[in-house]
Amino acid sequence: MNTERAHAAPVPRAERTRSVPADAEAVFDVVTDLENLSSWLPEGVEVERCDAHVVRLWVRGGVVERRLAVDWANLSVTWGDPVSPACTGVLRVLRLSPGRCAVSACLTGPAGLPAPRLDDWLVRALDALAARANGLVGEHSRPVPA
Repeated sequence: MNTERAHAAPVPRAERTRSVPADAEAVFDVVTDLENLSSWLPEGVEVERCDAHVVRLWVRGGVVERRLAVDWANLSVTWGDPVSPACTGVLRVLRLSPGRCAVSACLTGPAGLPAPRLDDWLVRALDALAARANGLVGEHSRPVPA
């Protein structure tokens, strides 16, 4: 028996879905806007694009780089490394009706991180994403002054 694996800290996982009163494409535009990604991620997370398929994140535990794949046709973003299960995830924007969508996300955090903490982080991120998307919808729907 591999005692190292038997004593390894568990890898937390969190899944959430959040309804958003905005068009799916508008929400996906917010999700994929790496210049403003930190505007809806919880405090303490900064992101920059390293190249077409890699992002660098500054988090309290240090700096990590993750591969990023954007599927424009299916409105989904996947990040992480299939070899390393820590700090991976997928986010999908689901079309519900005109002016309404849902955002579904599944995250796997680093080993040893308490699962409730990862879940709280995900809830805060989805709430902030919904608020950011709603704010942008409101900006675009304001009447143009004559």
